[in-house]
Amino acid sequence: MSLGGGGPSSAVQSFLTDLENDGIDVLFVAAAGNGGSSSYSYPASYDSPLVMSVAAVNSNRVKASFSQYNDQVDIAGPGVNVNSPTTSNG
Repeated sequence: MSLGGGGPSSAVQSFLTDLENDGIDVLFVAAAGNGGSSSYSYPASYDSPLVMSVAAVNSNRVKASFSQYNDQVDIAGPGVNVNSPTTSNG
């Protein structure tokens, strides 16, 4: 599932803080965003150790032109010309 857009939510930030304070072991992995800027994109940019923000790189391991980049990005992975195990016929 890919979710994004809009600004931060205080309810979501509180939820993440409560999970962390309660010792709940969970990791939310979220796309950093496709705006090609350093702007924050949510849910990837919540300031929480429970959220991993993933940027995209091309086949040369260079940041993809569309990928967000900011201090909340934790890791990058292939995001350009990625082969799929499914056929175009469905």
